[in-house]
Amino acid sequence: KAAGELADRVSKAVGSPAANIWTSTFHAFGLELLRKHHLRFNLSQDPPLVDGSRAIDMLEDVLPALPIVHHQNLFEPAIALREILKAIYRAKDELVDWQTYTALAEEMVRRADPADGIAVIAAAKAKEVALVYRHYQEHLQGNKQVDYGDLIMLPALRLRDDPEFRAQLQAQLRWIHVDEYQDINRASAVLIKGLAGDGQRLWVVGDAR
Repeated sequence: KAAGELADRVSKAVGSPAANIWTSTFHAFGLELLRKHHLRFNLSQDPPLVDGSRAIDMLEDVLPALPIVHHQNLFEPAIALREILKAIYRAKDELVDWQTYTALAEEMVRRADPADGIAVIAAAKAKEVALVYRHYQEHLQGNKQVDYGDLIMLPALRLRDDPEFRAQLQAQLRWIHVDEYQDINRASAVLIKGLAGDGQRLWVVGDAR
């Protein structure tokens, strides 16, 4: 909806040249990239998008079989899952995959002072999130599904690591303009860097405060 409103506003402002302007939100832009270049991402041409509710339904079947203690809520499993998914979505915003998250959680466990109960529990909870993150991501990949975090994370990582893909998109996009620049996260920043290269074709608008 937001992407459509943006396109309408651009069309009213510039008229017919708007047909040559790719206008979208970050998530809509990422989804379009996944669709257009689905073979590069090992996805279908229209990959199913898993929202928060579907993710909770999916994980509710898995959670009882996992060694989860600190995130367990037998009466309301969805409460614990919402907390876990919030951590996973945050990790994706920072371009942290489940392998990296697991390594970081294990490092937290190693560094936690046994005498510091808060640190020990925090490390244990991080390790539980890492375990769920792995099962969640393997399920998504196995079913060729994506969630909202993947819409930016997957293209950002591909642009960062795939010179051919990066060159193809940089040649396609003559100018890049980003609004509300102060609100972008790390994944969005890496995506923009991959598209804009040295930044000479990049214009941004943001709130200096």
